Amino acid sequence: MSPGGPRVISKVNAGVPAVFVGRFQPPHAAHVATIIQALGRAPRVLVLVGSANLARSIRNPFSAPERARMLRAALQEAGADVRQVRFRALSDHFDANRWAADVRWQAAQVFGPAQAVALVGFEKDASTAYLRWFPGWSRLPVPEAPGLNATDTRAALFEGLPLPPGLPESVRAFLTQFALTPAFARLQAEWHAVRRLQAALPAGAHLQEERWVRLTAQHIWLQTRTQAIGRGLWELPGRVLAPGVQPGAVADTVFDHPARSLVAHTTAHVYRADPPPEPRYAASRPVLLTTALARPRRFFEDHHVILGRFLEAAAY
Repeated sequence: MSPGGPRVISKVNAGVPAVFVGRFQPPHAAHVATIIQALGRAPRVLVLVGSANLARSIRNPFSAPERARMLRAALQEAGADVRQVRFRALSDHFDANRWAADVRWQAAQVFGPAQAVALVGFEKDASTAYLRWFPGWSRLPVPEAPGLNATDTRAALFEGLPLPPGLPESVRAFLTQFALTPAFARLQAEWHAVRRLQAALPAGAHLQEERWVRLTAQHIWLQTRTQAIGRGLWELPGRVLAPGVQPGAVADTVFDHPARSLVAHTTAHVYRADPPPEPRYAASRPVLLTTALARPRRFFEDHHVILGRFLEAAAY
């Protein structure tokens, strides 16, 4: 089914297991309260921890296992029976239909393909429009918790400000320790670099970038980022164009998901070809495809997803 399908119904069967999807970057008290409320109405709750295939970034600083551990500890603090909760990682596909299909597949793996399911959540903005993408599932609505959001917590963390209220003590302790790690130092540098670039762009800037996919039967050519944003991550050879500049050729594929780039809405024009013979691309090196495919969290932004789509297309 596509996201254009009928709305889910609001009536919930108390015997129906529930699915709660979120990024939890990081978890806060409203997430914990939502799971506890779901446990009061469902025999089991599957928590799908999103963006699990993406590298650490200022938008997604914590791995799926880290977030699951934080949530489990916070639930235990609150006295919840975590034996009724199952955590599974959920990838970003930057495609609504693929993402919704993955959620349904995950639920079928845990609860069985014929099991009725209730979807947990409230619609606070377009980011939770997915609550309408599961016709046939019931809906378990939960009250909104005003003033609690992970965005503010990440901003305080990277700015070195006091963490906001509404964080479970176990989460607060994890963040305090995380701030002492090399991973945090890299992300804090990324945070300030992103803010500088955003300040230099026109309001509402929509950028264009070009990327080249050089593939053989066994290798993909990649380069390692040296900039503060995404330092050390693999990327497809390419460049972000200056504001207002358009690509000079017709791309094989265009990737335009609004959340794919950290700095601004950026449309990627991707070519199945060798990159131009320019010094900026000379640093690209062949990486075994098997190695690249097995390490999605080593890639910058959505470049692993782009690679996967090209391989899918090549198979047909």
